[in-house]
Amino acid sequence: MRATPTLIVNDELLLQPAGPYHLEQLLEAFEESLPEVIAGLPWYDINEGTLVQLEEYLHEVGRGGRIGRAHHWAIIEKESNKLIGLVAFDRVTRTQKAHWNLGYWVRKSATRRGIAKLVSNKVLDWVPIAHGGPTAVEITVDPNNEAGLATCNSIVAKWRGNRVPEVDGKVEVAGEMRHHITYLLPRLPIVEEAFGEKGTVWLSLDTDDLCHHPKISGHPSRSKGKKSDTYVMSQKLSESWERFFAWREDAGNGLPVTFFVIAEQLDDADFVANLTRLLSDETITIGCHGNRHRCWSAWPKNEMEFSQELAISMRRISQFAGDKFRPWFRAPGGYIAPWMIDVLSHHGVTLDSSISKTRVSSRKIGQKNGYNMVCSKVAASGMVEREWFSRFGIPLTGPALRIPVLRSLSRRGWNKVTKNAICCSDLVIHTPQDAVDSLYWHLIDFSMNGGKWVPPLHPTLQFGVMSEPSKR
Repeated sequence: MRATPTLIVNDELLLQPAGPYHLEQLLEAFEESLPEVIAGLPWYDINEGTLVQLEEYLHEVGRGGRIGRAHHWAIIEKESNKLIGLVAFDRVTRTQKAHWNLGYWVRKSATRRGIAKLVSNKVLDWVPIAHGGPTAVEITVDPNNEAGLATCNSIVAKWRGNRVPEVDGKVEVAGEMRHHITYLLPRLPIVEEAFGEKGTVWLSLDTDDLCHHPKISGHPSRSKGKKSDTYVMSQKLSESWERFFAWREDAGNGLPVTFFVIAEQLDDADFVANLTRLLSDETITIGCHGNRHRCWSAWPKNEMEFSQELAISMRRISQFAGDKFRPWFRAPGGYIAPWMIDVLSHHGVTLDSSISKTRVSSRKIGQKNGYNMVCSKVAASGMVEREWFSRFGIPLTGPALRIPVLRSLSRRGWNKVTKNAICCSDLVIHTPQDAVDSLYWHLIDFSMNGGKWVPPLHPTLQFGVMSEPSKR
């Protein structure tokens, strides 16, 4: 995830990542604003020492900001270099549909200037871009705090939010339980669709190498080989990169494609060089395919280890990809277990694409689980599930493109579903009400047929929202 940056609000204000160096100024602002400030900092315990609590707070949020797990800023007045408040995104939310909770506080001497609204709008502009958007943000406010409620209402109106009264409840503030109400900004950034028909096709590929195949590594029963501790790209994948770029300059020119990358592949300089070529391509996005391609759903449940590996992979891939990164996940090995969903949500994943509604896939998701349970867990978490393209319970994507009989069915299915179709935007992909045909293959597939294989897409597939169909 992205580290917390300094943000310039306007000619008068800037936001600095909050850290221990703000302790003296925060203490001064805190003491000036008593007792109202306590309502803005619900973690504050009136029975504990102020200096110690503020010091611990700044140390913790500074650490969280460096790894992108939380974003807390000190609001700084440029002319005086004075701290005049705080604005923050945290992961602790009341509704599972939200990825972040937004909070803000302005010191007493700086109120009534619209500062909270200004800085909140600035960070709401930033967070979906930094974390791959679309992003859902929650705001919880004391309805008796007139100034705070007015700021909240203004933000909700600007970002098309709505009330979620089902999660209203009491919050402990200064040793008292106070009623708070909740709002949700459901999908940021706000993107207006261009004129014409919405796209329905999402193209993606996995970057698995030969060493990542379950028969080699990552699977408790199928793996028979020995994988090196240090990843080195195979010659076959290197050649596949060359064929991909050739396809990209020809039939695949401009088509939006999401790459699901395995984090350990960033250890190989040649792999990195190829992937870096894509960072300047505006139609390429990059998601997470795990750290070392362990088939988690095939192993006994281990949330702690999965969480640790996911944190590593999300951090490495997001830092490499920058604005190209999307907090989207595809489970290594192609199957996902229900216990993995809460871990994904905790780490900020907003979309999963690991489900194939086929009989063979349902059996492999996990003992007595099936894809319906996974989909229910995903929906409850607020994430979006994009299942793979299939027909009548028959898989038609991924490995199906290489399996005799299935590959013929896959080619016909892909060709038919992409005829006169349009590739969809991030917004459509992230809107569960919109139907999407998710077509994915593997980068190494480009080595098939003597290097002549290409994705079986119909030549009329378009790469943007247009008023009338036209051939590329």
